Amino acid sequence: MTTNNDHPEIREATMEDLLSVQSLLRPFVEQRLLLPRTPGDLAVLMQHAFVAIQDGQVIGFSAIEMYSQKLAEIQCLAVHQEYHGQGIGKQLVARCVEHAIQHNVLEVMAISASDEFLKQCGFDYSLPDQKRALFYRTDRT
Repeated sequence: MTTNNDHPEIREATMEDLLSVQSLLRPFVEQRLLLPRTPGDLAVLMQHAFVAIQDGQVIGFSAIEMYSQKLAEIQCLAVHQEYHGQGIGKQLVARCVEHAIQHNVLEVMAISASDEFLKQCGFDYSLPDQKRALFYRTDRT
């Protein structure tokens, strides 16, 4: 890791970032922390995505999938392990939420194993202690 005292740049992702984003996400997918995405899936997500850049390298990524004016979902949030604890994930989440607000989306959903992180970003359950989303994976073999 190259150290740099400057904060990383958070900017909109471009298609030129796609290979770097795939490389960033790969270890998280291998550890089953993120769902696998095809290059086509990621290309679609890149339309509403943000990257964190440090020393010319992509060190963070997050996308927001816009389902409707009612609902959008933050997806593929990842920050390179060497940069954890520096607030980069929170900045990426904030950019996604701002993007949803600019598009007049009423609610932003995020699915994660880390409730505490999301709560620190301002998220909470719609009906606390009553209902939670459950999923059934149809691609099981």
